[in-house]
Amino acid sequence: MDFKQDNLIKSLRIQPLIVLIRLDNHFFNNSCKKDNLLLKIKKLSDYGIKNIEIGWDSNPEWVNLILEIKNKFKSINIGVASITSRQSLDSILSLDLNYSMSPFFSKEIHLKAIKYNQLVIPGISNIENFKEAINLGYKIIKIFPASKLGIKFLNELKDLKKKDIFFIGAGGIKSKNLKELLKSGYDTLIIGRELRNQIPDKDLEIWLKDY
Repeated sequence: MDFKQDNLIKSLRIQPLIVLIRLDNHFFNNSCKKDNLLLKIKKLSDYGIKNIEIGWDSNPEWVNLILEIKNKFKSINIGVASITSRQSLDSILSLDLNYSMSPFFSKEIHLKAIKYNQLVIPGISNIENFKEAINLGYKIIKIFPASKLGIKFLNELKDLKKKDIFFIGAGGIKSKNLKELLKSGYDTLIIGRELRNQIPDKDLEIWLKDY
């Protein structure tokens, strides 16, 4: 897992942003939705986005979808969001993903992920879980929901850490605040619902010019 964490950190230092895409309702019942998703990813790639996270789905076709995305967009660092159960974890073990994430800390899930060398970055919202995650060997932590927990919580975690930890902020992040939040101490940010239809707006376009 250390190798995957180190590689992800290197990637995110180049461009400290992950765009999160969640699948539409009834996604697998409409072929047009898949075409729209692939077009959306291509547009993000054309804008220069390097890291994209796809929301997990219980539909059996979801695994094939992720494989297709990985094959079509080799220049994109593809990850998966919302790994919250054994079912979701089991479904990604064969995908050879560079990373995946959970919205919260689940020791059972993380121990199994570590056993199978699958990086499932924990979502942290309290100090106790932060300490547990560090004890399991995590160098990368996602603070969620970042917009509600605020910079004060990030600073508390920074004061507690015994070694360098890479902090990802997620939840309510807006493109207009990217520069400010990165200066405040986050190492990377995830932007999803706050970016309308996951298409770069003017603020994100301006920010991307530096990357």
